[in-house]
Amino acid sequence: MLQPHGEFLPRDIPSTRNACDVCDAPLYRTGYMSLENSLSPLTTPTFPIAMHSGEWDRDSFWTFADAAKEATEALAAQKMKALENMPVDALREFCTQYRFFTIEYISDLALLLAKLPFGGLRSLLSQILAEELGEGDQSRAHPAIYDRFLASIGVPQERLDRGLPENKRILGALTQELWQRDAAFGVGLRGMGGECLCQTYLSVMFEHLRVHPYMRENEARIDWEFWTIHTGEEDIVHGELTRAAIDHYIQQEPGALPDLAQGYERSITAWNRFWQNIFDACAPKPSAIS
Repeated sequence: MLQPHGEFLPRDIPSTRNACDVCDAPLYRTGYMSLENSLSPLTTPTFPIAMHSGEWDRDSFWTFADAAKEATEALAAQKMKALENMPVDALREFCTQYRFFTIEYISDLALLLAKLPFGGLRSLLSQILAEELGEGDQSRAHPAIYDRFLASIGVPQERLDRGLPENKRILGALTQELWQRDAAFGVGLRGMGGECLCQTYLSVMFEHLRVHPYMRENEARIDWEFWTIHTGEEDIVHGELTRAAIDHYIQQEPGALPDLAQGYERSITAWNRFWQNIFDACAPKPSAIS
């Protein structure tokens, strides 16, 4: 079972406790990683993931990680379906809110690299960071590529910096935790949570986004490059390489497993809440649909 560290969030940063209900029932007391507790109960399927008890090893960790990812994929598939018929202005706002994750992920990945020891995982994540930053070409940085996608679907420049306050607090809290916790926690939080889990959500998002009537009608003029990168073969390979590098890291540092698992759990909880906040802000409520 994951070892307790008291509060999940440091006391000197804004709390996301109201936006992250699972923190009110810490992992080590519930015995479940209840992804459904981090989202609205009216919109979430039931798939509690039984936590491993006792000592962690590679097999129990990857069983836990794979089950969590499958549950998250099922949740994403259920919720992203709303994109297919979302009003166009709401769709633009929905897509705009994701950009804040791409920006903060880059800074957090750089921080994680500073904490990691020399080795295969550090080298791989440094390569991924270089790609995210455009490998020396600012116009090729992934946030810039994503902004071109937003412009091509009609998002004006002045709307790009209007992030949801609650999501800014969530991302800021993750950065603070990354500063204050050890490297293993950061690998789970931003190595697995950012690189592996992100691809799961983005693939499902793209699947439903591209069938929206507006997207189909304007397909030829929309800049799809960001989605080609992040939902194609390149990102799948990144996920596979990251998993292999983390597995090697585990073999070298078996004592890191509890913190690694807790970082991954923390990422899933925050990531699901991040998307739920966007849906709450952008998607039509069931009572508003006749």
